[in-house]
Formats: sequence, C-alpha cells, structure tokens
Amino acid sequence: HYDGFGEFIRMYNTGAAPISFTTNNPSNYGGNLDVVWTALYGGVNRTNYVIDNVGKMLPNAKTEESLKKLETIVGEARLLRGMCYFRLISMYGDIPYFGKIIYDNSEVESISRTPLAQVKDSILADFTYAIEKLPDKAVEVGRAGKPAALAFRGKLNLYWACWNNFGWPELETFTPSPSEAISAYTAAAADFKRVINDFGLKLFRNGEPGEWGTMGNA
Repeated sequence: HYDGFGEFIRMYNTGAAPISFTTNNPSNYGGNLDVVWTALYGGVNRTNYVIDNVGKMLPNAKTEESLKKLETIVGEARLLRGMCYFRLISMYGDIPYFGKIIYDNSEVESISRTPLAQVKDSILADFTYAIEKLPDKAVEVGRAGKPAALAFRGKLNLYWACWNNFGWPELETFTPSPSEAISAYTAAAADFKRVINDFGLKLFRNGEPGEWGTMGNA
C-alpha cells in the first residue's frame, strides 16, 4: 500500500490491493482508512493468539532444539505484532493497546488510547525479543531472520528520533524531546550498522548508482 504508484503496486483502481484506501479517488481521498485500522488490529489479535498459546508450550519443551523452534515462532509473531502497532502509531498517534487474545469486541470497547511513548516502548520490546530469538538467516523464504527485526527496530528508533526532533503538531498529546531524539538517532544508527555489516547481506549492484535499463523490468 505505502509504495503507492511505484513499480510493484497499483492501488485500488486495479482492484489489486487487499485493502482499499481509495487514495486514488480525488472525491473520497483516504475515505477507507478505517478498514486499515480494522485490519491492523486483526493482525494484532492473531499474533497475540500465537504468542499466548506458543508461550504456554515453552515450559514443556523437551529439548533445547524444540525450545529454540518455539521461541523462533514467538519471535516471528512479536515481530509481526510490532509491525502492526508501528503502522498504527505512525498513522494515528495514541492508540488502544492490548497484548492478549481478544475473544469478544466488548472486551476492547472500553479500552482508552494508550500514550504514544508507552506503545513505542512495547513495540521496541517486541522487536528486541525478535532480535534475540530469530536466526541470523531465515530458515526458508517468507520467514524472518535477525536482520529483519534489527531493521524494524532501527526504523522505529529513526521515526521516534524524527518525531522528537521535528515535532508532531497534529498530535496534541505529544511533547518533543531533543534528548530523546539524540538517543533514538544513535540507537537507530547502531541497528542499521549491524544490518549492513554483520550478516553478509549484499545490496543490489553493491549499492552503485546508475541507470536501470527499461523501466518496468526491475
């Protein structure tokens, strides 16, 4: 969705997007963003289901290998939950936060919005757990490895640094802090440096700039 009119996604008009933002329709700009709210919280609830239930299995793991596999599953789920909440706070600021399975809508109707900084700390905790438990390299295509979790923690710290450095005037409950900005910039740089240097990852054409043939053939 957030690639917009890029090479790989055409949103809404072609019907290719899983969730319609209606961002391409000038008469109803962003009119369906409520479905994004719903879908992201659906992701939160599904990851909570995995985290809670696999967490019950951890004490009964018979071998070290079994324990590591279970912790990897929890790490992937916490990475995904953090990604959902990261998108939510970047779009809506203060949001309702819950870290357990919700079985009925009535359980969340009375939850008030949690302050942005508190949700950010919970996301950081999810990403940090994922960094600690995920393998250096994903076990198969479509699964997560440690560099992915590091990159997301770095990105969250970078956003947090920018919000504190430049302010967020639309969010009345947020007070920027220059010291928070410096700490977060430093933390983001450290995480990104690890992604770049510690896992043998290669950039496309080693990061060299230049033309790329015929557009559309990337």
